[in-house]
Amino acid sequence: MDNMINSHKTIGVFLCGIGWDYKQELCRLLNIAAKEYGHNLLIFNFIGRIGEKYDDYGAYEDRLLDIIPFDCLDAIIFENSNIFSDDIRKKIHRSIAKCSCPVVAISEPCKEFYEVLFDNEVGITEMVEHFAKHHGFTEIGYLSGIKGHPDAVERLSAFKAAMKNNGLPEEGAGIFHGNFWYDCARSAAEFFIEKGLPQAVICANDHMAISLCSEFEKRGVRVPEDICISGCDCIDEGKIFFPRISTIERNVSDAAFSAISLIDDLLKGKKRERKIVLPTRNIYNYSCGCSKGTLRDECIQRNDVLSNTRVFRYHIFDTEAAMLEMNRVSDIGQIADTFGRYCCNFGGFEKFFLFAYCNEKGEPSYETAFDSPTDQTVPAIWMDRYGTSERPKGICPITEFLPHETGDEPVCYYISHIHFGSHCFGYSAIKMISTDPFNEFYNIWLLNIAVSLESLLHKNNIHQLMRELESESIHDKLTGMLNRRGFEKKYQAAFDKARKQSCSVAAFVIDMDKLKKINDVYGHTEGDFAIKTLGRIISDCCTENEIAGRTGGDEFYVFAFGYSEEKAKQFEKRFYDALDAFNRSVNKPYDLYASIGIYMADISLHASPEDYLKQADERMYTMKREHKKRSAEKK
Repeated sequence: MDNMINSHKTIGVFLCGIGWDYKQELCRLLNIAAKEYGHNLLIFNFIGRIGEKYDDYGAYEDRLLDIIPFDCLDAIIFENSNIFSDDIRKKIHRSIAKCSCPVVAISEPCKEFYEVLFDNEVGITEMVEHFAKHHGFTEIGYLSGIKGHPDAVERLSAFKAAMKNNGLPEEGAGIFHGNFWYDCARSAAEFFIEKGLPQAVICANDHMAISLCSEFEKRGVRVPEDICISGCDCIDEGKIFFPRISTIERNVSDAAFSAISLIDDLLKGKKRERKIVLPTRNIYNYSCGCSKGTLRDECIQRNDVLSNTRVFRYHIFDTEAAMLEMNRVSDIGQIADTFGRYCCNFGGFEKFFLFAYCNEKGEPSYETAFDSPTDQTVPAIWMDRYGTSERPKGICPITEFLPHETGDEPVCYYISHIHFGSHCFGYSAIKMISTDPFNEFYNIWLLNIAVSLESLLHKNNIHQLMRELESESIHDKLTGMLNRRGFEKKYQAAFDKARKQSCSVAAFVIDMDKLKKINDVYGHTEGDFAIKTLGRIISDCCTENEIAGRTGGDEFYVFAFGYSEEKAKQFEKRFYDALDAFNRSVNKPYDLYASIGIYMADISLHASPEDYLKQADERMYTMKREHKKRSAEKK
C-alpha cells in the first residue's frame, strides 16, 4: 500500500460533534498519542444534527464515505457514540467493516472490532456504596439514559446490582428513563417529587445531573441540603456548575493512548486482546454534600468563565461580520479572501484546503450542480501558511485525496464534507498549528461556505440561463447561425474596429433559388432542410473570421474584412463547389441552388454597413435573374 501523505502510517478517525468537550479532549489526545507513536491522523468530522431540529445537513454527510480512500488507511478508530444519527453510524459501520486494516471502537461496544471501553459498572457501584455507607442513605433514585443504549443498560444494571448488594431495593426510590440530555430533567424532577422526594438521585451522566439540580432548585428543593445528586462522565460544565457535580471520571487520555498503542502493536504484527476495559475514578463534590471547594477555587473558575464568555462574544461578532461578507461574494476567490480575513475564531491553523468536485471539463461544483461526488476535484481554496504541501495542478483524481507533504513529520488533518441539501460541493481539509482541535466556530464556517457555494451555484445558473437566452435571441433556431439582430450587433462592432484599421470590406448577399417550389412540391420539412443545409454550407465557407447570418426566410448575409478581390472570388468558388458536392452526394428529388451578390470597397467609401449590403443585394438579384434566364433557356 502506498503511503497516503508521507512515509508514516495513517490512522483514520471517525467521530461526530467535535465541538463537545469530550470530543475536543479526545481529538487533542489522539493527536498527541499519534505523534508520539509516529503516525498520521485523518479525523473525519461529521457534524450531524444541528440544534434540536435540523437534520438536513447531517442527512447528506454520508457522501463523505463515497470518497474516503479506505484502502489507503492503515488503521481506523471509530468513536461510535450516540451523537451520530443511527443511519450515519450504520453506514460508517458497514464501510469500515469491509476494511482489512485494524479497526478500534471506542466509547461504545462494537464486538466486530477491537474495543477500548470504560468500565460502566465499578463507578456506579462505588457511587451507590458512597450514598449508602458514607451518607447512610436508604432512599436512592436513578435517572437512566436512553432505553436500550449500551451505556444506559450497563449503568442501570450496575445500579440495581449495587442496591441489592447493599441490602436496598433494586428499583431504589424509583427509576426514571431519560435521554442523556438536559431536556429530560423537568419530567424527572416531577417524577421523583411525586414519588416522595428521595435522599439522593444518581444520574447516568452529568448533563442530566446538572439540569436535574436546576429543576429541583426551581421547585424549592435545595441541592445538597434537601437532596443529593451525582452524575457520570466528569464533563467540564459539571466542574464549574454550582453545586459542583459529584461524578465518575473517565480518563480520556487513557482511552486515546490505549487506542493508539493498540493500533501500533497491531501494525507491528503483535497479538493483542480484542477488548480493553479502562478503569474510572469517582469524584465526590458538593452536589452530594462532600467537598465544597474553596472560595478561591470558585472565584478562579468564575473568572475563567467570564474570560471565555468575553472571547466567545468577540468570536460571535467576527462571525456576524463574516456572514455579511460571505453573503456578498460573487466568486470562489472572494470566499477564500473572506475566510482568510475572518478565520481567527476557531483556533490557529497551518493549512486549509477546499477541494471542489468537478467534471471532465474541469467545471467545478459551484458552477455545475452535482448530486453525488465525482471522480475528480480541483483545488478551489488553498491556504498553506508555510508552503509545505504540493498543490495539484488543474484537475486531480479523487484518489489523490490529500496533497503530499514536503516534510516527513506526522501530521493530523480534519476532513469535512461540504454540501447544501443534495448538492455536493467537495470536502475540506484543515491542519491546526497545535495539537488542539478547532472549536464549533469552524463548523459554522463550513456551513457558511456551503451556503455561499450554493449561492454561487444559483448565480452561475442564472448567468448561464441569461447567456443561453442571449444566445437564443441572436441566433437562428433552424440553422444555428446569427439571426438579423445578432448579425447587426456583431457587424456593428466589427465595423467600428475596421474603421480604425482602414481596411477593405466585402459584403455577400446570398438568396436561395426556388425555395417556394421545394415547399409547394415536397413540403415545408424539405424546405427547412434546404435552408438548414444552405446555412451549413455558408458557415463552412467562412474560414477567416467572416460574420455570417440568416437575416430572412431564405436570405443570408456575410461580411468579411481585409478581403482582396482574390479572396472574394475564392469564397464564391468554395460556395458553389459545396453546393455542387451536396447535389451530387445527397439523394434528393431537387437540387439546391442559390444566387450570390458580392460588393467590396474600402471602408472609407461608405458611412453605413447597409450601403455595402444594398450594393451586394442589387448584384445578387442581377445573378438571380441570370439564373432564371438560363433555367428558362434549358427548358
